[in-house]
Amino acid sequence: MGSKAFTVFITLSQYVGTYIATPLNVFLIYMIWTKSPKKIGNYRYLMIYVSLFELFFAFLAYITGALIYSCTTRVIVIVKSSESVFSRNVWILLDCLMCAVYLSSMTVFSIHFLYRYSYLYPSGRKLFEGWRIAFWMLLPIAVSVASSTLYYNVFAPTAEFTEFIRKALSDDLDINVDDFVYVGPYYFPEDKNGIHDMDWNAFCAMTAVWVLVGLSAITLFVCGYGCYSKISSGLEVSRNSQQTKAIQQQLFYALVMQSAIPCLLMYIPTTIVHFCTFIRQNIGSASSFISYSVALYPAVDPFPTLIIVKNYRRATKEMLARCFNFGWCTRKKEAQENIIRMQTVGSPIVSPPCR
Repeated sequence: MGSKAFTVFITLSQYVGTYIATPLNVFLIYMIWTKSPKKIGNYRYLMIYVSLFELFFAFLAYITGALIYSCTTRVIVIVKSSESVFSRNVWILLDCLMCAVYLSSMTVFSIHFLYRYSYLYPSGRKLFEGWRIAFWMLLPIAVSVASSTLYYNVFAPTAEFTEFIRKALSDDLDINVDDFVYVGPYYFPEDKNGIHDMDWNAFCAMTAVWVLVGLSAITLFVCGYGCYSKISSGLEVSRNSQQTKAIQQQLFYALVMQSAIPCLLMYIPTTIVHFCTFIRQNIGSASSFISYSVALYPAVDPFPTLIIVKNYRRATKEMLARCFNFGWCTRKKEAQENIIRMQTVGSPIVSPPCR
């Protein structure tokens, strides 16, 4: 793919992702705030938080136009810095922030599952009552700040690696590396004698990242399985009403679908790419698929909640029906007025009013 075609395709992906994600997430926030069941409790704030997070993610993906590229033993996230009012250092910071927000998104979903699991047990609900829910909302932000700092100090561009990837980027993507900035782990740098030794700073930093990812994944799967087991048994030991049980079931299945989308589109492919670089398997430009899925993820993710949760689905149908009926009635009235004006003799035939 040439640089021009690459730029156009990335830009198109960012436009589509942002211009669909923005109104869709705003609409979902409106639905959560106005149409949520009363028994949903503090969970509505957590759902709104996720929608705001995805809006920020879409905006950041749009302004950076980040591309994930695998080159020998390094996975880099490339951002174009030329022809911009910002300096290269600013773009490096934005690149680091993009990576950090991408990482913390998994923390957001694990907190989601932890809430759903704890809500099934009266004693566990205290974890998210009152000010405690603010703590959980601040946790992904803290992860983003810490991860950004880590990426900036350990994975920033170096002159040696810039020269090393210059030819690869030119051959694979027709990109001039001087027009871009990048961040990413470089596990086996080459010294002046051509010997590849492990960079232990990069290894330790990525170990910390993968520990965080592992903890988030364990929380997600353990709480997810616990929720499924509890809901499948019909919440027999719960004192909740049938209506509450139905709401919990809808919210859980919506959360499963909402979490499956980023897992399939982003986390699993990214894990494969990182593993390939660690074992020194170069997959080159094939890794750029993740860049497009990252751009489209915020636009796709709200659909499960809007479709599965009955209150939101019914309200959406009613709004769409009113919009279509209004347009149909307007066109019908205009047609009736035209017929009346064209009639020159006899009594006009007037159709019943549109209700």
